[in-house]
Amino acid sequence: MGRLAEALRENLREIAQSDARSLRAIDAELKAARGAVGDPVLNQAEEIKLLLGAGTFMQQTKSTLQALCKKNGITGFWKLNKAGLSAALKEKGVEPPPRSVEKLTKKELVALVKRLMK
Repeated sequence: MGRLAEALRENLREIAQSDARSLRAIDAELKAARGAVGDPVLNQAEEIKLLLGAGTFMQQTKSTLQALCKKNGITGFWKLNKAGLSAALKEKGVEPPPRSVEKLTKKELVALVKRLMK
């Protein structure tokens, strides 16, 4: 019985090693293919951001700018106007949020939908 158990253990080890080698090879091929093609989800998201365009602080509402100031630890912002809030956020190094979808033109919305449908 001892020889049979040892033979079975040895066969299981060989199978496990063979499976591990196969899985590593498959994983390497998948990583190489992903690197060659790129990540389509990220590329699509980047395209949409480019299509929407970079936002500016002046496109945002005063309450949005105040919320950004509060979130980024800027003090004394309640008394500032939009220009002052914008300057304080720029000084702090905060990136402006993207343009609001509601503010896009019909042409921009159509282009965005066409890109999404690709």
